[in-house]
Amino acid sequence: MTQLEELQERLQRAIVEGDEAVLTQICDSPREKRDVLLGVYQNAYVHRLLDVLATDFEQLHALLGDEQFGELAQHYIAAYPSQTPNVRWFGARLPQYLSETEKYKATPVLSDLAALEQLLNDVFDAQDAPALTQDDLARTPPQDWASLIFSPHPVTRRLEMTTNAPDIWLALKSEETPPTPTRFSETVQIIGYRPDFTAMFRPMQSEEAMMWDELARGVPFGELCKLISFCGGEDDAPMRAAGYLQSWVSSGMLAVSQY
Repeated sequence: MTQLEELQERLQRAIVEGDEAVLTQICDSPREKRDVLLGVYQNAYVHRLLDVLATDFEQLHALLGDEQFGELAQHYIAAYPSQTPNVRWFGARLPQYLSETEKYKATPVLSDLAALEQLLNDVFDAQDAPALTQDDLARTPPQDWASLIFSPHPVTRRLEMTTNAPDIWLALKSEETPPTPTRFSETVQIIGYRPDFTAMFRPMQSEEAMMWDELARGVPFGELCKLISFCGGEDDAPMRAAGYLQSWVSSGMLAVSQY
């Protein structure tokens, strides 16, 4: 390692980890001491990452306000220093951090809201691929339907939560007063998708969520129809299954490559 590389590495440790051993290799300027000069870079690093988190978790920021969100961001930055030059995934652990940290875990709506915003970020950035269309289905012979195996489109994401975070997100997004945070006894099922390159999410009823999760595991359509007959009754089970399928296709939620 050259002297320059060693100096760069020490400077990076000083900025990211607070290790100020590099001060022995920095000179005072005519106007400021070396520790003040280093502090400029350290503060700039923190503020840059704080801006990244505020952008990626816009509605969480709106819910907490500048002061509380800034405090959260600084704690998170200290716990999970940035590991790569690309800050796109810097906030990926924030939902987990909120759910596990003593100060925040008693308010589960915070981790749910962060997870919902992370889902939308992931949906937006996900790899594009051809989506299954109604015309594709129309070309399928009736005798083949039972054996059809569908695959989720690469942009889709599933999420489970226990609070009314989706309602809070929608209110904040519309700049309206959010509802009081509420925790439910039953799990809320959410799916994220990207029609026309717009990241979106919507809730799923338990039957639809069950059918989607089994579809994602590669269960053939005929078996899916049997499963929802057990879940919601045998009456019109194939029609319910077909309705879910049509909704997913019209929303671009299924891939054509594995069809």
